[in-house]
Amino acid sequence: MEKRICLLAGYNSNNIIEDYVIYLAQGLSKISDVYYFADGKISQSELNKIRPYTKYAETAPHQGYDFGSWQYLIHYIGWSKLTEYDEMIICNDSIYGPMANLQDIFDYMELRGYDFWGLTENYNSNYYLDSYFMVFNNNILRNIKFQEFWQNITPGFSRKTYETVLTPFLTELGFVGNSYIKNYKKEDILAYPVHLLKSKNMPFIRIKTLQEPDFYLKEPFFHIDSRIRKKSGYNTELIKKHLSSSNNFSGFGIKHYLKNTMDSLKSKFDNFLP
Repeated sequence: MEKRICLLAGYNSNNIIEDYVIYLAQGLSKISDVYYFADGKISQSELNKIRPYTKYAETAPHQGYDFGSWQYLIHYIGWSKLTEYDEMIICNDSIYGPMANLQDIFDYMELRGYDFWGLTENYNSNYYLDSYFMVFNNNILRNIKFQEFWQNITPGFSRKTYETVLTPFLTELGFVGNSYIKNYKKEDILAYPVHLLKSKNMPFIRIKTLQEPDFYLKEPFFHIDSRIRKKSGYNTELIKKHLSSSNNFSGFGIKHYLKNTMDSLKSKFDNFLP
């Protein structure tokens, strides 16, 4: 089995560790050594919630977004130790999961021999792999140019700034990368979590998708709830608890929708789900 390290970037406007993040860290700890760093001022008592599943968990305010947190962890761990691992994962807490066996996905991608890969790909401005979950092999970890890339992360630039250049940067260095799920229609495939769960064995759901009002016109939450429970066993109460907090809704009466519509209608649809 490959020896892996996972750099988990966190952020919470209330400076707390949500239960879904604890579950995420627990799932990642089954396939890797997890190091967690959050942008903010999270108390030590809150950090203690995630420490059973991490090798390191700390926090400090910075202006570097996810890449700033990953940069901090790389500096803390050091390249001499990082290069002892076969693979390095970068991940953030913008996702619910895992809802599928991560080791199976790693085994599948390992057979394809990629130097780096992500779960999904994007065509917003140029072709790139989504950085909420990316994997790099040891050859990349030992590459001086890759190490310099992380040294040059500058506070104030958004995650998208570095996310969109990382894939072409590695490709220009001669490394071969690809995505676990192909985006043939070149659209926002993360906006369709039920399809991804059902057809692609997708291990995560993007939180932003469930926060957007337009989503409820595409795939009702009670449909997702049933799909998750049937396929993965993931505790959907973690999702409901997180979304039910006042800071995690974008309006349109979604809280009322979750409380009334989901519970009253999901049972009707269960009979129609394979």
